[in-house]
Amino acid sequence: MQRRDLLKILAGAGLLPSAGLFSQPARAATTRYNGPIYLVLSAEGGWDVTSLCDPKDGLIVPPGMTTPVRINNWSASESIQTTANGIRYAPFADNARLFTDHSAKMLVINGLDAQTNAHSAGIRHVFSGRFADGYPAITALAAAEYGAGLPLAFLSNGGYRETAGLTNFSLMQDPNTLGKLIATNSPPWGASQYIRPDVMPLLEQYRRARLDRLQARAGLVARLKQSAAYLDSSAAGRDQLTSLNQYMPDTLAPTQDANGDWFPLLRQIQLVLVSAAAGLTVAADVVQHGFDSHANHDVDQARGLSHLSAGIDFIWAEAARMDALHGTELVSRLRVVVASDFGRTPWYNDGAGKDHWPIGSAILMRNTGFGQSVVGATSAEHDALGLSSQLIAQTDGTGTLINPAHFQRLLRYWSGTDKEPYNSRFALYDFDLDLRSLV
Repeated sequence: MQRRDLLKILAGAGLLPSAGLFSQPARAATTRYNGPIYLVLSAEGGWDVTSLCDPKDGLIVPPGMTTPVRINNWSASESIQTTANGIRYAPFADNARLFTDHSAKMLVINGLDAQTNAHSAGIRHVFSGRFADGYPAITALAAAEYGAGLPLAFLSNGGYRETAGLTNFSLMQDPNTLGKLIATNSPPWGASQYIRPDVMPLLEQYRRARLDRLQARAGLVARLKQSAAYLDSSAAGRDQLTSLNQYMPDTLAPTQDANGDWFPLLRQIQLVLVSAAAGLTVAADVVQHGFDSHANHDVDQARGLSHLSAGIDFIWAEAARMDALHGTELVSRLRVVVASDFGRTPWYNDGAGKDHWPIGSAILMRNTGFGQSVVGATSAEHDALGLSSQLIAQTDGTGTLINPAHFQRLLRYWSGTDKEPYNSRFALYDFDLDLRSLV
Protein backbone atom coordinates (compact mmCIF):
# COMPACT_ATOMS: atom_id res chain seq x y z
CA MET A 1 0.00 0.00 0.00
CA GLN A 2 1.27 3.47 -0.88
CA ARG A 3 1.89 5.85 2.02
CA ARG A 4 -0.56 8.32 0.46
CA ASP A 5 -3.28 5.66 0.27
CA LEU A 6 -2.83 4.65 3.91
CA LEU A 7 -3.09 8.26 5.03
CA LYS A 8 -6.29 8.67 3.02
CA ILE A 9 -7.79 5.58 4.65
CA LEU A 10 -6.84 6.74 8.13
CA ALA A 11 -8.22 10.23 7.52
CA GLY A 12 -11.43 8.86 6.05
CA ALA A 13 -11.94 6.71 9.12
CA GLY A 14 -11.51 9.75 11.39
CA LEU A 15 -8.29 8.32 12.82
CA LEU A 16 -5.83 10.86 11.52
CA PRO A 17 -5.48 14.29 13.18
CA SER A 18 -4.32 17.33 11.26
CA ALA A 19 -0.68 17.64 10.36
CA GLY A 20 -0.21 20.47 12.85
CA LEU A 21 -0.38 18.05 15.76
CA PHE A 22 2.48 15.82 14.73
CA SER A 23 5.05 18.25 16.10
CA GLN A 24 3.44 18.17 19.55
CA PRO A 25 4.56 15.68 22.20
CA ALA A 26 2.06 12.86 22.61
CA ARG A 27 0.13 12.78 25.87
CA ALA A 28 -0.55 9.58 27.76
CA ALA A 29 -3.79 7.92 26.71
CA THR A 30 -6.75 8.12 29.05
CA THR A 31 -8.50 4.81 29.66
CA ARG A 32 -11.48 6.19 31.59
CA TYR A 33 -12.45 9.80 32.09
CA ASN A 34 -13.99 10.88 35.41
CA GLY A 35 -13.58 14.65 35.23
CA PRO A 36 -15.99 17.46 34.35
CA ILE A 37 -18.31 16.88 31.38
CA TYR A 38 -18.62 19.87 29.04
CA LEU A 39 -22.00 19.93 27.32
CA VAL A 40 -22.88 22.74 24.89
CA LEU A 41 -26.55 23.15 23.97
CA SER A 42 -26.97 25.23 20.83
CA ALA A 43 -30.29 27.03 20.25
CA GLU A 44 -29.81 27.08 16.52
CA GLY A 45 -31.31 29.87 14.43
CA GLY A 46 -31.21 32.81 16.84
CA TRP A 47 -33.30 32.67 20.01
CA ASP A 48 -35.37 35.54 21.37
CA VAL A 49 -33.86 36.22 24.78
CA THR A 50 -36.33 39.07 25.35
CA SER A 51 -38.80 36.21 25.84
CA LEU A 52 -36.38 34.19 27.97
CA CYS A 53 -33.62 35.43 30.28
CA ASP A 54 -33.44 39.11 29.25
CA PRO A 55 -37.17 39.93 29.27
CA LYS A 56 -38.60 43.12 27.75
CA ASP A 57 -42.19 44.26 28.25
CA GLY A 58 -42.04 47.82 26.97
CA LEU A 59 -42.81 49.65 23.72
CA ILE A 60 -40.53 50.47 20.82
CA VAL A 61 -40.82 52.39 17.55
CA PRO A 62 -39.52 50.07 14.80
CA PRO A 63 -37.49 51.53 11.91
CA GLY A 64 -39.71 53.22 9.36
CA MET A 65 -42.64 53.58 11.76
CA THR A 66 -43.86 56.38 14.01
CA THR A 67 -46.22 54.50 16.30
CA PRO A 68 -44.85 52.58 19.31
CA VAL A 69 -45.56 48.84 19.41
CA ARG A 70 -45.00 46.12 22.00
CA ILE A 71 -41.64 44.41 21.99
CA ASN A 72 -43.41 41.20 23.01
CA ASN A 73 -47.07 40.24 22.76
CA TRP A 74 -47.04 38.35 26.06
CA SER A 75 -46.52 41.65 27.89
CA ALA A 76 -50.11 42.67 27.14
CA SER A 77 -51.31 40.33 29.90
CA GLU A 78 -48.25 39.06 31.77
CA SER A 79 -45.50 40.62 33.89
CA ILE A 80 -41.79 39.88 34.06
CA GLN A 81 -40.93 37.38 36.80
CA THR A 82 -37.86 37.22 39.06
CA THR A 83 -36.37 34.15 40.74
CA ALA A 84 -35.19 34.05 44.33
CA ASN A 85 -31.59 34.54 43.18
CA GLY A 86 -32.42 37.58 41.04
CA ILE A 87 -32.75 36.17 37.52
CA ARG A 88 -35.50 37.96 35.59
CA TYR A 89 -37.37 35.87 33.04
CA ALA A 90 -40.29 36.19 30.67
CA PRO A 91 -43.60 34.46 31.52
CA PHE A 92 -43.58 32.73 28.15
CA ALA A 93 -43.47 29.13 26.89
CA ASP A 94 -42.21 26.84 29.72
CA ASN A 95 -39.85 29.43 31.21
CA ALA A 96 -41.48 29.31 34.64
CA ARG A 97 -40.61 25.65 35.09
CA LEU A 98 -37.10 26.15 33.76
CA PHE A 99 -36.20 29.05 36.03
CA THR A 100 -38.10 27.85 39.10
CA ASP A 101 -36.41 24.46 39.01
CA HIS A 102 -32.94 25.36 37.74
CA SER A 103 -32.11 29.04 38.33
CA ALA A 104 -29.91 28.13 41.32
CA LYS A 105 -27.56 26.38 38.87
CA MET A 106 -27.40 29.31 36.42
CA LEU A 107 -25.14 32.15 35.47
CA VAL A 108 -26.98 34.29 32.91
CA ILE A 109 -24.84 36.48 30.62
CA ASN A 110 -26.97 39.20 28.98
CA GLY A 111 -25.92 41.71 26.34
CA LEU A 112 -23.66 39.28 24.45
CA ASP A 113 -22.92 41.10 21.19
CA ALA A 114 -22.38 38.67 18.30
CA GLN A 115 -21.54 41.68 16.10
CA THR A 116 -23.33 40.12 13.12
CA ASN A 117 -26.76 39.23 11.78
CA ALA A 118 -25.53 36.31 9.64
CA HIS A 119 -26.11 32.77 10.87
CA SER A 120 -22.78 31.21 9.87
CA ALA A 121 -20.76 34.16 11.14
CA GLY A 122 -22.77 34.31 14.36
CA ILE A 123 -22.27 30.63 15.06
CA ARG A 124 -18.53 30.81 14.44
CA HIS A 125 -18.09 33.99 16.47
CA VAL A 126 -20.20 33.04 19.50
CA PHE A 127 -18.94 29.46 19.73
CA SER A 128 -15.25 30.05 18.93
CA GLY A 129 -14.52 33.71 19.73
CA ARG A 130 -13.49 34.62 16.18
CA PHE A 131 -15.35 35.45 12.96
CA ALA A 132 -12.98 33.63 10.61
CA ASP A 133 -12.84 29.87 10.20
CA GLY A 134 -10.36 27.70 12.03
CA TYR A 135 -10.78 28.33 15.76
CA PRO A 136 -11.85 25.31 17.83
CA ALA A 137 -15.04 24.91 19.82
CA ILE A 138 -14.64 24.78 23.59
CA THR A 139 -15.80 21.16 23.36
CA ALA A 140 -12.88 20.37 21.06
CA LEU A 141 -10.40 22.09 23.37
CA ALA A 142 -11.65 20.16 26.39
CA ALA A 143 -11.60 16.86 24.49
CA ALA A 144 -8.05 17.52 23.29
CA GLU A 145 -6.87 18.44 26.78
CA TYR A 146 -8.42 15.57 28.71
CA GLY A 147 -9.52 12.92 26.23
CA ALA A 148 -6.39 11.55 24.57
CA GLY A 149 -6.98 7.87 23.92
CA LEU A 150 -10.74 7.97 24.48
CA PRO A 151 -12.74 6.60 21.53
CA LEU A 152 -15.60 9.10 21.96
CA ALA A 153 -13.88 12.07 23.61
CA PHE A 154 -15.94 14.61 21.62
CA LEU A 155 -19.49 13.69 20.62
CA SER A 156 -21.22 15.97 18.14
CA ASN A 157 -24.87 16.22 17.23
CA GLY A 158 -24.44 19.00 14.69
CA GLY A 159 -23.51 22.08 16.69
CA TYR A 160 -20.34 24.13 16.18
CA ARG A 161 -17.71 21.38 16.10
CA GLU A 162 -14.55 22.84 14.59
CA THR A 163 -11.63 20.89 16.04
CA ALA A 164 -8.72 22.78 14.40
CA GLY A 165 -6.92 19.44 14.19
CA LEU A 166 -6.68 19.11 17.98
CA THR A 167 -8.93 16.07 18.21
CA ASN A 168 -11.66 14.24 16.30
CA PHE A 169 -15.41 14.41 16.82
CA SER A 170 -17.81 11.49 16.60
CA LEU A 171 -21.34 11.88 15.25
CA MET A 172 -23.62 10.10 17.69
CA GLN A 173 -27.36 10.69 17.32
CA ASP A 174 -28.67 7.15 16.92
CA PRO A 175 -28.44 4.42 19.58
CA ASN A 176 -28.14 1.89 16.74
CA THR A 177 -24.76 3.46 15.97
CA LEU A 178 -23.63 2.71 19.51
CA GLY A 179 -24.78 -0.86 19.10
CA LYS A 180 -22.74 -1.28 15.93
CA LEU A 181 -19.65 0.14 17.64
CA ILE A 182 -20.08 -2.19 20.59
CA ALA A 183 -20.76 -5.34 18.54
CA THR A 184 -18.43 -4.92 15.57
CA ASN A 185 -18.65 -8.64 14.72
CA SER A 186 -22.45 -8.69 14.50
CA PRO A 187 -24.62 -7.33 11.66
CA PRO A 188 -27.64 -5.22 12.62
CA TRP A 189 -30.03 -8.07 11.96
CA GLY A 190 -30.57 -11.40 13.69
CA ALA A 191 -28.11 -13.13 15.97
CA SER A 192 -25.54 -14.05 13.31
CA GLN A 193 -21.90 -12.92 13.22
CA TYR A 194 -19.58 -11.89 10.43
CA ILE A 195 -16.69 -14.03 11.71
CA ARG A 196 -16.69 -17.05 13.98
CA PRO A 197 -15.83 -15.97 17.56
CA ASP A 198 -12.99 -18.48 17.80
CA VAL A 199 -11.30 -16.84 14.79
CA MET A 200 -11.36 -13.31 16.21
CA PRO A 201 -8.33 -13.75 18.54
CA LEU A 202 -6.28 -15.07 15.61
CA LEU A 203 -7.20 -12.08 13.48
CA GLU A 204 -6.29 -9.75 16.32
CA GLN A 205 -2.93 -11.51 16.68
CA TYR A 206 -2.12 -10.98 13.00
CA ARG A 207 -3.32 -7.38 13.12
CA ARG A 208 -1.08 -6.71 16.11
CA ALA A 209 1.92 -8.33 14.41
CA ARG A 210 1.38 -6.31 11.23
CA LEU A 211 1.24 -3.04 13.12
CA ASP A 212 4.39 -3.96 15.06
CA ARG A 213 6.21 -4.67 11.80
CA LEU A 214 5.04 -1.41 10.29
CA GLN A 215 6.17 0.65 13.27
CA ALA A 216 9.52 -1.15 13.47
CA ARG A 217 10.44 -0.51 9.85
CA ALA A 218 13.70 1.39 9.55
CA GLY A 219 13.38 4.75 7.87
CA LEU A 220 9.62 4.94 8.26
CA VAL A 221 8.66 8.61 8.15
CA ALA A 222 7.47 10.05 11.44
CA ARG A 223 4.02 10.95 10.16
CA LEU A 224 3.29 7.44 8.87
CA LYS A 225 4.62 5.90 12.07
CA GLN A 226 2.34 8.10 14.15
CA SER A 227 -0.57 7.32 11.83
CA ALA A 228 -0.04 3.64 12.57
CA ALA A 229 0.00 4.46 16.27
CA TYR A 230 -3.34 6.22 15.95
CA LEU A 231 -4.74 3.21 14.11
CA ASP A 232 -3.52 1.01 16.94
CA SER A 233 -5.04 3.22 19.63
CA SER A 234 -8.35 3.34 17.78
CA ALA A 235 -8.49 -0.45 17.78
CA ALA A 236 -7.81 -0.44 21.51
CA GLY A 237 -10.58 2.11 21.93
CA ARG A 238 -13.08 -0.29 20.41
CA ASP A 239 -12.58 -2.57 23.38
CA GLN A 240 -13.53 0.30 25.72
CA LEU A 241 -16.86 0.72 23.93
CA THR A 242 -18.23 -2.45 25.48
CA SER A 243 -18.64 -0.52 28.74
CA LEU A 244 -21.50 1.40 27.10
CA ASN A 245 -23.71 -1.67 27.58
CA GLN A 246 -23.63 -1.15 31.33
CA TYR A 247 -25.24 2.30 31.11
CA MET A 248 -27.60 2.02 28.14
CA PRO A 249 -31.17 2.44 29.45
CA ASP A 250 -33.87 -0.09 28.69
CA THR A 251 -36.09 2.66 27.31
CA LEU A 252 -34.69 5.39 25.09
CA ALA A 253 -36.01 8.95 25.17
CA PRO A 254 -38.66 9.77 22.55
CA THR A 255 -37.82 11.71 19.40
CA GLN A 256 -41.20 13.46 19.23
CA ASP A 257 -42.96 15.74 21.68
CA ALA A 258 -46.52 15.31 22.95
CA ASN A 259 -47.84 17.10 19.85
CA GLY A 260 -46.01 14.81 17.46
CA ASP A 261 -43.37 17.42 16.54
CA TRP A 262 -39.83 16.25 15.82
CA PHE A 263 -37.84 16.57 19.05
CA PRO A 264 -34.55 14.62 19.02
CA LEU A 265 -32.86 16.68 21.75
CA LEU A 266 -33.67 14.29 24.60
CA ARG A 267 -32.25 11.32 22.70
CA GLN A 268 -29.08 13.31 21.94
CA ILE A 269 -28.66 14.15 25.62
CA GLN A 270 -29.33 10.58 26.72
CA LEU A 271 -26.61 9.15 24.48
CA VAL A 272 -24.12 11.78 25.64
CA LEU A 273 -24.77 10.90 29.28
CA VAL A 274 -24.46 7.17 28.57
CA SER A 275 -21.05 7.69 26.99
CA ALA A 276 -19.95 10.07 29.75
CA ALA A 277 -21.07 7.59 32.40
CA ALA A 278 -18.95 4.95 30.70
CA GLY A 279 -15.93 7.25 31.00
CA LEU A 280 -15.55 7.61 27.24
CA THR A 281 -16.59 11.23 26.70
CA VAL A 282 -15.20 14.57 27.84
CA ALA A 283 -17.33 16.98 25.82
CA ALA A 284 -20.35 17.05 23.54
CA ASP A 285 -22.67 19.34 21.66
CA VAL A 286 -26.44 18.93 21.39
CA VAL A 287 -28.76 21.03 19.26
CA GLN A 288 -32.28 22.40 19.45
CA HIS A 289 -33.46 23.75 16.10
CA GLY A 290 -36.43 25.96 15.25
CA PHE A 291 -35.47 29.45 16.45
CA ASP A 292 -35.19 31.27 13.10
CA SER A 293 -38.65 32.82 13.50
CA HIS A 294 -38.97 35.32 10.63
CA ALA A 295 -42.70 34.56 10.59
CA ASN A 296 -45.10 33.28 13.26
CA HIS A 297 -42.53 34.28 15.84
CA ASP A 298 -44.55 33.62 18.98
CA VAL A 299 -45.57 30.13 17.86
CA ASP A 300 -42.10 29.08 16.74
CA GLN A 301 -40.23 30.59 19.67
CA ALA A 302 -42.71 29.09 22.15
CA ARG A 303 -42.13 25.65 20.65
CA GLY A 304 -38.36 26.09 20.53
CA LEU A 305 -38.09 27.47 24.05
CA SER A 306 -40.39 24.77 25.42
CA HIS A 307 -38.18 22.12 23.82
CA LEU A 308 -35.10 23.90 25.17
CA SER A 309 -36.56 23.97 28.68
CA ALA A 310 -37.48 20.30 28.45
CA GLY A 311 -33.97 19.48 27.27
CA ILE A 312 -32.28 21.36 30.10
CA ASP A 313 -34.59 19.73 32.62
CA PHE A 314 -33.83 16.31 31.10
CA ILE A 315 -30.07 16.86 31.36
CA TRP A 316 -30.26 17.17 35.12
CA ALA A 317 -33.04 14.65 35.71
CA GLU A 318 -31.44 11.93 33.59
CA ALA A 319 -28.02 12.57 35.13
CA ALA A 320 -29.56 12.23 38.60
CA ARG A 321 -31.34 9.01 37.57
CA MET A 322 -28.10 7.51 36.28
CA ASP A 323 -26.21 8.59 39.39
CA ALA A 324 -28.76 6.86 41.60
CA LEU A 325 -28.65 3.73 39.48
CA HIS A 326 -24.94 3.50 38.72
CA GLY A 327 -23.14 5.82 41.17
CA THR A 328 -21.67 7.81 38.27
CA GLU A 329 -21.68 11.34 39.84
CA LEU A 330 -22.77 12.90 36.54
CA VAL A 331 -24.70 15.70 38.25
CA SER A 332 -21.64 17.04 40.03
CA ARG A 333 -19.49 16.70 36.90
CA LEU A 334 -21.75 18.49 34.40
CA ARG A 335 -20.74 21.88 32.98
CA VAL A 336 -23.52 23.08 30.68
CA VAL A 337 -23.36 25.98 28.21
CA VAL A 338 -26.52 27.23 26.44
CA ALA A 339 -26.14 29.80 23.65
CA SER A 340 -27.30 30.73 20.16
CA ASP A 341 -26.20 32.44 16.93
CA PHE A 342 -27.57 35.82 18.14
CA GLY A 343 -30.94 37.26 19.20
CA ARG A 344 -34.12 38.55 17.51
CA THR A 345 -35.22 42.12 16.80
CA PRO A 346 -37.11 43.83 19.64
CA TRP A 347 -40.07 44.34 17.31
CA TYR A 348 -42.25 42.23 15.03
CA ASN A 349 -42.07 42.42 11.24
CA ASP A 350 -45.04 42.45 8.87
CA GLY A 351 -45.28 38.66 8.98
CA ALA A 352 -45.67 38.51 12.78
CA GLY A 353 -42.06 37.39 12.90
CA LYS A 354 -38.83 38.82 14.27
CA ASP A 355 -35.63 39.12 12.28
CA HIS A 356 -31.96 38.81 13.22
CA TRP A 357 -30.53 40.99 15.99
CA PRO A 358 -26.87 40.82 17.12
CA ILE A 359 -27.58 41.08 20.85
CA GLY A 360 -28.21 37.82 22.66
CA SER A 361 -27.44 35.98 25.89
CA ALA A 362 -25.78 32.83 27.16
CA ILE A 363 -26.43 30.61 30.16
CA LEU A 364 -23.84 28.62 32.09
CA MET A 365 -24.97 25.88 34.47
CA ARG A 366 -23.40 23.68 37.13
CA ASN A 367 -24.87 21.91 40.11
CA THR A 368 -23.05 23.99 42.74
CA GLY A 369 -24.19 27.29 41.25
CA PHE A 370 -22.21 30.52 40.88
CA GLY A 371 -21.38 33.42 43.16
CA GLN A 372 -23.25 35.77 40.81
CA SER A 373 -26.46 34.87 38.97
CA VAL A 374 -26.55 37.55 36.24
CA VAL A 375 -23.89 39.61 34.51
CA GLY A 376 -24.40 42.06 31.67
CA ALA A 377 -27.46 44.06 30.76
CA THR A 378 -29.31 45.66 27.89
CA SER A 379 -31.39 48.81 27.53
CA ALA A 380 -35.18 48.90 27.39
CA GLU A 381 -34.81 48.72 23.59
CA HIS A 382 -32.50 45.67 23.86
CA ASP A 383 -29.24 47.38 22.99
CA ALA A 384 -26.22 46.05 24.88
CA LEU A 385 -24.83 48.12 27.74
CA GLY A 386 -21.10 48.34 28.40
CA LEU A 387 -19.57 46.92 31.57
CA SER A 388 -17.02 48.51 33.88
CA SER A 389 -13.92 46.60 34.94
CA GLN A 390 -15.94 45.54 38.01
CA LEU A 391 -18.55 44.03 35.61
CA ILE A 392 -21.18 46.63 36.49
CA ALA A 393 -23.49 47.71 33.65
CA GLN A 394 -23.01 51.33 32.57
CA THR A 395 -26.06 53.30 31.44
CA ASP A 396 -24.07 56.36 30.31
CA GLY A 397 -22.63 54.81 27.14
CA THR A 398 -19.26 53.95 28.68
CA GLY A 399 -17.81 50.55 29.50
CA THR A 400 -17.02 47.56 27.33
CA LEU A 401 -19.58 45.48 25.48
CA ILE A 402 -19.41 41.72 26.06
CA ASN A 403 -18.34 40.05 22.84
CA PRO A 404 -17.75 36.39 21.97
CA ALA A 405 -14.00 36.62 22.65
CA HIS A 406 -14.75 37.58 26.27
CA PHE A 407 -17.27 34.73 26.46
CA GLN A 408 -14.88 32.15 25.04
CA ARG A 409 -12.04 33.22 27.35
CA LEU A 410 -14.43 32.63 30.24
CA LEU A 411 -15.25 29.15 28.89
CA ARG A 412 -11.57 28.32 28.40
CA TYR A 413 -10.87 29.34 31.98
CA TRP A 414 -13.85 27.31 33.21
CA SER A 415 -12.63 24.24 31.30
CA GLY A 416 -8.96 24.56 32.22
CA THR A 417 -7.89 25.23 28.61
CA ASP A 418 -7.00 28.90 29.10
CA LYS A 419 -3.30 28.15 28.66
CA GLU A 420 -0.59 27.22 26.19
CA PRO A 421 -0.44 26.04 23.50
CA TYR A 422 -4.07 26.99 22.91
CA ASN A 423 -3.72 30.68 23.78
CA SER A 424 -0.87 31.14 21.29
CA ARG A 425 -2.37 29.13 18.47
CA PHE A 426 -5.91 30.48 18.96
CA ALA A 427 -5.44 33.94 20.46
CA LEU A 428 -8.56 35.75 21.69
CA TYR A 429 -8.67 39.54 21.64
CA ASP A 430 -10.51 40.02 24.91
CA PHE A 431 -8.05 41.91 27.08
CA ASP A 432 -10.37 44.88 27.65
CA LEU A 433 -12.82 42.87 29.78
CA ASP A 434 -12.17 39.89 32.04
CA LEU A 435 -15.11 37.67 32.97
CA ARG A 436 -13.10 34.86 34.52
CA SER A 437 -13.94 35.84 38.10
CA LEU A 438 -17.54 34.77 37.43
CA VAL A 439 -16.66 31.06 37.59
